[in-house]
Amino acid sequence: MNLQRSIRETAKYSPNREAAAGAKSSRRAAFTLLEVILALAILAGALAVLGEVGRLALQNAAGARDLARAQLLAESKMAEIDAGISAPDPVDSEAFDTTAESLDADGPAWVYSIASDSTDEVGLLSVRVSVTRDQPAGQHPVKFSLTRWLPDPNYMPPNQDTSSSSGTSSSSSSSGTAGS
Repeated sequence: MNLQRSIRETAKYSPNREAAAGAKSSRRAAFTLLEVILALAILAGALAVLGEVGRLALQNAAGARDLARAQLLAESKMAEIDAGISAPDPVDSEAFDTTAESLDADGPAWVYSIASDSTDEVGLLSVRVSVTRDQPAGQHPVKFSLTRWLPDPNYMPPNQDTSSSSGTSSSSSSSGTAGS
């Protein structure tokens, strides 16, 4: 028994055994070629997904910017009509005046259309202003439409009968003096 114990103790501390144990542990700590290739494939897939998400984010941001610009242009044109600067006459695909403001000099032009219809209410017009970018339909141009009811500039109220209005149009005034 002592002999077996001494052999075990000697084998336990032999330099060859430690070298063999160290070699085994270093192999276990390293990655295999398959694991490295799999990690690179997952990384490449994640980068491709993130690139696509970034591209879609930029595309949606540009669309939101163009929609906000179209809304501002439509409101501006509607304010011109409401103020009487422009008539609510029908117009189809007319370009905006670019001398007054900078409207993306490098991109496609902005165009507007005006349609006006009479309403069931006497003296009111339904005015619709549509603004869009002048680019092919395949590029999905932004379009914004704004509809408002505005007073008809050509409407004249009917004249009232002069005999019936004389009784209601008279006015009276009284002045009081305070006695002292």
